[in-house]
Amino acid sequence: MSRYDLFRKRLAPIAFFLAIGLIARDSCQKDQRTHTTVELAFGAQKPRVRAVDVNVVIKDVTVATFHRVALPGGSIGPCRFQASLPADDGELRIDVDLGDTHQRLTRAFHAIEGASMLVTIPDEPRADEPRADEPRAGEPRADKPHADEPRAGEPRAGEPR
Repeated sequence: MSRYDLFRKRLAPIAFFLAIGLIARDSCQKDQRTHTTVELAFGAQKPRVRAVDVNVVIKDVTVATFHRVALPGGSIGPCRFQASLPADDGELRIDVDLGDTHQRLTRAFHAIEGASMLVTIPDEPRADEPRADEPRAGEPRADKPHADEPRAGEPRAGEPR
């Protein structure tokens, strides 16, 4: 039996199955995610809430979003969603539309597999929370738009006034 036949008949199949096993192992480890439920609890302002937007951010990457809008004339329903997260630590960036004003909140979290996170939305924003007219870190300021961005409240090029 030549070396080529030995490789083709004995070693190649072993190397092939070993490679398939390593690929399967790597694929299974990438799918390890933390599953958790996030619930927003509103205080006395719940009847005023018109819409809620939540971005789940991990390492400056948005990994999940949630959006809920109240029906006209009604109050917002339960704000609960499930998230599958690639890491345990991150932050929730919450934007609450109260009709006449917006409330922006940022909450850090540590997720535990299968647990529920209750996030209480305060009636009054804290002093360290940015106001709705203040941008978050990394966002352009409304009074200093980018060269191609109109100021807040101005229509974009081509839009009717």
